Amino acid sequence: MALHLTGLSAEDVAEVVDCLLLGAEQTANPQIAETRRRLAHGIGDALDSLPSPDHTGGLL
Repeated sequence: MALHLTGLSAEDVAEVVDCLLLGAEQTANPQIAETRRRLAHGIGDALDSLPSPDHTGGLL
């Protein structure tokens, strides 16, 4: 629902996850790194739990 409301695609959100993980690797602050990793994994897990889109327009 959040993807629908924001107009973002799953690919857009996956890009955000990648950016969070990259930012976690590049920060010297361990607390910030851990927060970024936690957020990235939480978002990634949510994306993984989304149903796969069918290519029938939902008519099945």
